[in-house]
Amino acid sequence: MALDLDVHELLVMGDSNLLIRQAQGEWETQDIKLIPYKQCVQDQSKRFKSVEFRYIPRFHNELADTLATLASMLPYPGNTHIDLLQIQIQNQHGYSNTIETKTDGEPWYHGIKGFLKTREYLEHAKGDQKRTIRRLTGGFFLNWDILYKKTQI
Repeated sequence: MALDLDVHELLVMGDSNLLIRQAQGEWETQDIKLIPYKQCVQDQSKRFKSVEFRYIPRFHNELADTLATLASMLPYPGNTHIDLLQIQIQNQHGYSNTIETKTDGEPWYHGIKGFLKTREYLEHAKGDQKRTIRRLTGGFFLNWDILYKKTQI
């Protein structure tokens, strides 16, 4: 694709230190199945003015995790054309761009916080809303009056 776009300088970033080092020629490829791929990379690299291979540790590359998750969720039947994915980098998280307050002036987490505090639902909550609040409360906890999101380490 880069050749079709008339790219002359290429930066290849990957989260596999082994593959990046092998592509750079620093390490030998032992697996018989990978040798043709390494040869292909070397042959294609000669077609550019410069090619740089850079190792990015997975914990420094949230985008790779996100794309890997998306790729694992989508079915790809054979010979299907997949449109390019355009990504825009914002200066803040997407949820803060879209969810600030509800129409009643309360923050989006008001129902969750109230349920964790009193184990009672909002007055206007219906069956499916109650079920959603119960499900969402599993991902949060209260410490005094501050709502925290649980994370896995």
